Amino acid sequence: MARNKVQDALRQRKRSEAEAAMANGPPEEGAYQCFFNRDDLPSPMEGGTLCDFPLAQLSGFPDHEEHFPLYTGARLEDMVESIKRHGVQSPILVWKTAEGTYIIISGHNRVNASKIAGLTTIPAVIRTDLTQETAEDLFYEMNFRQRSLADMLFSQRVLCIAAHYNMLKRQGRRTDLQTFETTSPDTQEKSHTDVKIAQEYELTRDKVSKYCRYATLYRPLLLLMNSGKRLGQLAAYEISFVEDHSLQECIYQFISEGSASISTAKGKKLRAAFEDGKLDASQIKSILSGGGLSTSKQPGRRVSVTLPPAFAPYFPPKATTKQIEETIQKALALYFKTMGNAS
Repeated sequence: MARNKVQDALRQRKRSEAEAAMANGPPEEGAYQCFFNRDDLPSPMEGGTLCDFPLAQLSGFPDHEEHFPLYTGARLEDMVESIKRHGVQSPILVWKTAEGTYIIISGHNRVNASKIAGLTTIPAVIRTDLTQETAEDLFYEMNFRQRSLADMLFSQRVLCIAAHYNMLKRQGRRTDLQTFETTSPDTQEKSHTDVKIAQEYELTRDKVSKYCRYATLYRPLLLLMNSGKRLGQLAAYEISFVEDHSLQECIYQFISEGSASISTAKGKKLRAAFEDGKLDASQIKSILSGGGLSTSKQPGRRVSVTLPPAFAPYFPPKATTKQIEETIQKALALYFKTMGNAS
């Protein structure tokens, strides 16, 4: 088929999909609706060159596996079998960067299945007119279209929602996309983005904020949240404020070497120590082992003594532990001073 006929067919398909969407209402997947109701992105396939492209020259989009892991099991097997029988029916979308690298925007599973099926080339539309930001936006747009958040692990949902939030927030800074009327642009932008993401994913704005915090975690810590047994959401939220990944890595290593989980209380202690500028490897070990903050201001050993009833007359009836300790300290100081003078 000639290239102009392919482009005409793609344009007609886009018009048909738009008309169907208007007639049938919004798609079930919220992420799909959020991305495809935008007029600022170019049509994915328009402006590209259709060809059979060598599979060996393709590179995956950065961090694709973290956001959209490849199919496995029966789903992958079915795709491989279909490709063996019928070939790849829909072309993938590829971005040729200024450095000459061919990066997959949409079609990672088709590429993987084609390699397993023994193919050496794949139908592809090559785009050379994309910026880094536009390529990233198209990557999320087209991959969200093919997936449901319900099928993702917790860490994958976190990364997708955070990426979606950051993309909309970035677009909100563009003057041609702003529709706010009151308050400062930054406040309006954040409010608009929070509300939009919350609505699309049926989450509260507080939950969206927490997801964005989780996304800043040292990646192995985030992966621990998939089971929820070693690191729960409340504790992870507190640890996300330890904004030094070398310290977060230390926290992860301590968890992975032991068998204990991190409680919310321990997470709060870690955050407080970091914000006070006192968190280091020894403090992390002390806190996660069940102790509090260690301190160098009280050297030496601490002795715990239970006083018998005979000592009660020497202290006020409602004396606090601190008052008793101070009285004993003064008495001992006087005793040893007296003994020293006597000698």
